[in-house]
Amino acid sequence: MKESTLATKVMIGVLCVGVLLYLALYFILGFRNEVATTIAYHYTVDVGTEASAILIREERVLSDSGTYVDYVLSDGEKAAANSAVALIYSDPSALDTRQEIRTAEAEIRQLEYALSVGTQPVDSAKLDQQVVGSIVALRALAAGGDLSTLDDSVLNLRTMVFQRDYAYGDTDAAEQIQALIQEKQELLSTLQKSLSQVSKTVYAPVSGVFAGEVDGYEALITPDMLSALTLSGLDDLLNQDSPDAPDSVGKLITDSTWYLAALFDGGNTLSLTQGKTYTISFSHDYYGDIEMKLERVETDGEQTMAIFSSRSKLADVALLRIQAVNIVAEELTGIRVPRKALRVETETVTQENGTTSEVNTYGVYTIVGTQAEWQEVNVLHTGDTYYLVEPVNEADSGRLRAGDTVILSSAGLYDGKVVR
Repeated sequence: MKESTLATKVMIGVLCVGVLLYLALYFILGFRNEVATTIAYHYTVDVGTEASAILIREERVLSDSGTYVDYVLSDGEKAAANSAVALIYSDPSALDTRQEIRTAEAEIRQLEYALSVGTQPVDSAKLDQQVVGSIVALRALAAGGDLSTLDDSVLNLRTMVFQRDYAYGDTDAAEQIQALIQEKQELLSTLQKSLSQVSKTVYAPVSGVFAGEVDGYEALITPDMLSALTLSGLDDLLNQDSPDAPDSVGKLITDSTWYLAALFDGGNTLSLTQGKTYTISFSHDYYGDIEMKLERVETDGEQTMAIFSSRSKLADVALLRIQAVNIVAEELTGIRVPRKALRVETETVTQENGTTSEVNTYGVYTIVGTQAEWQEVNVLHTGDTYYLVEPVNEADSGRLRAGDTVILSSAGLYDGKVVR
């Protein structure tokens, strides 16, 4: 009886251990998620190609030159015919004189502004608070080393002080400002007379957009040469050493229409069509997109040349020449899913004549509730790590949508399988 009782106890113990192991394994598997997922989302991709390109404009070089040049206009600024674009100095000290002239002109403008607004009626108590606040702000700028707005801050304080003096009955304040303006104007006249003796003014012979840099391509290629430009000619132009730039003080772009001649490897796989408008994005020097019209496209299968034109953003690209660009042929919007998520189902179809063929169906599995659900899709674009897709049937209420949970990988998936 004792042996029987011992055997019974051992069997019961083994059975209990087995049940406990089963329950432990059940709970472990129950809490373990074998399904890797991600969220699908809306995405827009530009379909195009990278290209090397050169900008071509109607340009006129200003052949004057000098060691000390002071530009009146900024790059990209419009110049009227016979207007001053630069000053050439024979004496380096003239640059300091020119800076003194600019300072005097700015001070005169500040004083005239203070005089014009200083006599207007104001709330004296409020003005006192503003004066104190302006002084505190000036002290903060000086302490922080930020002098970018110093001139405007000083002008603002000077104007408020003058308004305060005038509001409190100081009738001499206006006369003092006027006397100071007269003094500055006399100084300005003296400086200008001194500068005229050691300077030469360069005038724009025609109207155009000014650029201070001349690179030597101005005479090498012009818009008139584009009709005869060949694939090999453009390739040579893009790969040659930069030409020597002539002595000059800048140039004028005399036509608002400018051109971009682009060269890229391969044939015209983008189906670029003459007369259509495409987006050109620049990769450096200018970070922006420009809509340009395709004037001409030519290919030999190994390379393709595309010549574009535009009448916009000329001031932004006035200094650009050789550039790396991206020609955007199409903009696609769809739902982005990882490459792992897309699955292919192959079905053998028998034709009426008895022949068979294999048809591929593309789709992804999403999680709806606790089950996997098959969503058939069309592939719009293939990226390095993703696919851009769209539902086969946009009217289907159960179609793939942005925000759906997409299954990346799981063994033995099928439509309706419980995965959670």
